[in-house]
Amino acid sequence: MGKKVVIVEDDFIIQELHKHYIENLGHEVAGCFTSGEEAIDFFSENTADLILMDIRLESSTDGIETMKKINEINTIPVAYITGNTEELNLKRALNTGMKGFYSKPIKPKDLEDIIDSIIDLNESILYAERIQKAIFPQKPEIHRLFHHSIYINRPKDVISGDFCLLVPKKESHLIIGGIGDCTGHGVPAALLSVLCHEIITSNSEKYEDLRKIIFQLNESVIQNLSRLNKNDSVSDGLDLVLFKINPEEKKIDLAGINRPFIHYQAKEQKHNYYKLKGKAIGEPYENDTVVPLLSFDYCDGDYFYFFSDGITDQFGGSESKKLMKSRLLEFLEGSINMPLEAREIEFELFLRKWQGNNKQTDDMIFIGICPSELNTDYNHYTA
Repeated sequence: MGKKVVIVEDDFIIQELHKHYIENLGHEVAGCFTSGEEAIDFFSENTADLILMDIRLESSTDGIETMKKINEINTIPVAYITGNTEELNLKRALNTGMKGFYSKPIKPKDLEDIIDSIIDLNESILYAERIQKAIFPQKPEIHRLFHHSIYINRPKDVISGDFCLLVPKKESHLIIGGIGDCTGHGVPAALLSVLCHEIITSNSEKYEDLRKIIFQLNESVIQNLSRLNKNDSVSDGLDLVLFKINPEEKKIDLAGINRPFIHYQAKEQKHNYYKLKGKAIGEPYENDTVVPLLSFDYCDGDYFYFFSDGITDQFGGSESKKLMKSRLLEFLEGSINMPLEAREIEFELFLRKWQGNNKQTDDMIFIGICPSELNTDYNHYTA
């Protein structure tokens, strides 16, 4: 089914070129405008599936400010097609429903990919997305528990196989949390992520031993998936890292399977990279001691960073290579002197700039927390 696209572009030649591309792909151009004010007036009474937006327009309102005002009326995906690709504009554009940030004129294949990603959205997927958001902690809850924390969650598709979890234990003042990375993406991985999140959350409410929580998760996964016959077997797995913070002792325990984490030591101004290995979820465990476990005494200003492989496996840069842990560490090293409140947006900007026009490789999740900034008034936490 064809989609309705609006073009906001003050160069009539580029406008006609983009219109030609859209119509050749079998979609409808619902309107062409040269100013932000015209586009805002249009969306006060109309809607569309996608906006192709120039940034520098002939009006006093540029494309990014135009999108902010349109989003106050209705949330519509936007792809910025601009000759003004400076970093400041990319930074401003991040929170406007951006589907992409391209140099003009856009290539037909890039436009086709954007529209295809919109076509793939359907009511059931959108409903599944709402379910995931209701179950998994969201950015406000994470920021409420950890001041100056970093949280990035970018599914490859609408719903994600990556997830975050946080379980505050009010009586002991401990908090258990972590991230899971289902090895696939899309609907199968999303279903597995919801299953595993609920099992881990339930076990975290019962137990404080991270190894036991993961052992019980593995038992539950084996039990649930054993009901399937060979033809219906699930090939996706789960990589996982959990943490337990004891704020009274200033201690953090970490356990997991096949996931790395980074510990920033504030006193030494040093980032240390660790990877928890072990038997995969779904394989029989003899007992919970097979689960890798590390413990640290943390100091004020120490950070711990957890992330899925969608972060480090993302292709980008001038040579379209994977980000890899080396570039991630390089960014974190360079962020030491950044204002704490700016780190999240700077990291999001770093990821967007690295990816450029490359397709997103996998689901992405990244969380950075400072244990010494934990807000132990868990009564204000509602996830």
